[in-house]
Amino acid sequence: MKIAIIGAGPGGLYAALAAAKQGIQVDLFEKRNVGEGIVCGECIFDSLRIMARPGRGLLRPVDEIVLQGRQPCTFPLSKHRPLWMLDRKTWQQDLAWQARKRGAAVHENSKITVARLGLLQKEYDWVLDASGAPSVTSRLYRFSDAYFREYLLAHQLVLAGDFSALWPRIKVAFFPDMPAEFQPAYYWVFPKDAGHANVGVVCTVRGALNKDRLDWKKLLADALYAEGLIDAPVLERGGGIGATRMLPDLVYDNIIMIGDAAGLTSALHGGGIDMACLSGVLAVTAVSEGRKGVDGYAGKLKDYLRERNALEEVTIRKMRRLSFEGFDRLLRGVTAKSRRTRLMTGLCHPDMLYTTLKWFGTKKEIPDWPV
Repeated sequence: MKIAIIGAGPGGLYAALAAAKQGIQVDLFEKRNVGEGIVCGECIFDSLRIMARPGRGLLRPVDEIVLQGRQPCTFPLSKHRPLWMLDRKTWQQDLAWQARKRGAAVHENSKITVARLGLLQKEYDWVLDASGAPSVTSRLYRFSDAYFREYLLAHQLVLAGDFSALWPRIKVAFFPDMPAEFQPAYYWVFPKDAGHANVGVVCTVRGALNKDRLDWKKLLADALYAEGLIDAPVLERGGGIGATRMLPDLVYDNIIMIGDAAGLTSALHGGGIDMACLSGVLAVTAVSEGRKGVDGYAGKLKDYLRERNALEEVTIRKMRRLSFEGFDRLLRGVTAKSRRTRLMTGLCHPDMLYTTLKWFGTKKEIPDWPV
């Protein structure tokens, strides 16, 4: 069997490692050098406790996250789910090195166009599309609009400054007076070390961004001003979208969608590395099992997503329905040190209490990870 993989992000790299582990001939095509063009907070949130601890590129586990409404609240996330801060460039380059060591061919600076994708379909038994959103497959099969029905729009800066007061924690701050249609909406400060941080803003958009309703530049400026970073040196900048709904179809002839190309980004926190890696491994398992395996691929992904999305959907509903003061009270309640306060908050929000208890108790089947 021969498979081609488009994109050397986490999903594509995990797929390449999984394929090489099974002895499948694999060619991985990356339009840049591996590890370039990364625009994200550079965290892995293992929402289902299924991933192995990262190797090279791991900066530190994150024990606490600061959640800010009207005032900052500290939540000990590591007690419930792993969160790792990465140097993603180093991490992905190491994954590519491991893939090459196992026999996979990694082709850098090899952009796959729509015309070239058609040729790959003829040359390879299967093509795994991890090219992001919108994907190259969506341009070939003309469904790019599916990514813009509901998505997160993000813009990030890498800043130099003094982040010693926050480090080694990370921070997420919610915008007051944000219309419900743009929720979830927040900014983040993720220090990579005491002197550098990824700082960005994100909001939910449906269809085209209504510039009369949301001033994107002002949103970013407000975040920088609030953090005292308005004059901080900008080292890098970038932006993009994350599709927050799994595509209705993940298989197009002999092409299988994985990662962001499949619409697996979290609608709440915007992360998607864990699901990208999982989808890459599941896609390789599917093609190794033949047509029956491929037909069951989407169903297996949905099983994992159902567990991940349960608490996220309740939280998003709260963000859209509560006033900012009400949401701030909820934040303070769920992060309170007093067990009684947390319980009383849960009784006021029984839907969140139920899904939280279920989420904490969930332990999904761990796939056969290639690393």
